[in-house]
Amino acid sequence: MTKAGRQATAALAVAVAMTVGGRASANDEPTAVTHPRERTVVLHVANYAALSPHVLAGARARVAKVYEGIDVRTVWVESEDTVRPRQDGRHHLTVILLSRNMAAKKISAERIADQVLGQAHLSSGRAYIFCDRIAAVRGAPTLFSISTLFSISLGNVIAHELGHLVLQENSHSHNGLMRAIVDLHAVHLQNFNQAQASTIRTMLVEPTVAATAR
Repeated sequence: MTKAGRQATAALAVAVAMTVGGRASANDEPTAVTHPRERTVVLHVANYAALSPHVLAGARARVAKVYEGIDVRTVWVESEDTVRPRQDGRHHLTVILLSRNMAAKKISAERIADQVLGQAHLSSGRAYIFCDRIAAVRGAPTLFSISTLFSISLGNVIAHELGHLVLQENSHSHNGLMRAIVDLHAVHLQNFNQAQASTIRTMLVEPTVAATAR
């Protein structure tokens, strides 16, 4: 093949690669059964607390980063619909960001302790987040803005409660993300321990493989 022919072939290969890449990014949100080995959690987030898009974006990024650390992908969907925990080969969970009135009623009815910032209901796959309580916690002075600190703290609490939902029983640890009391003063990334990470990865792959095998 001549030098000109080789250059034309290379240019064509690059053009094809760019076209395929563009299509993949445009369809980044999965709409059907995912790859059999892909670990995906779809979060259906009900924003009853009326948090701003900026705060939600920060919390979403924080949750994604935590789970990326254990090779798990999170998809964030703002929705108030009730979802089934397992469908379309992925694991679906509900995150309810409680308004002040909703939180007050729940706290009163269930006599929830003052230090509780979120609740995970294992049977329903729902995580309830007490946003006002998180916002009220005073953190140490940092270079971050108040809204950014709130986003980080909110993301940490959501990631923690989701950890309960996927790990199920006895999921607290002595340190890291799943310690009994979430450290809202920490801006560094908090992680799962190795045993927790392994359990989550195994649990998320099993329903996906079962779905694709049918």
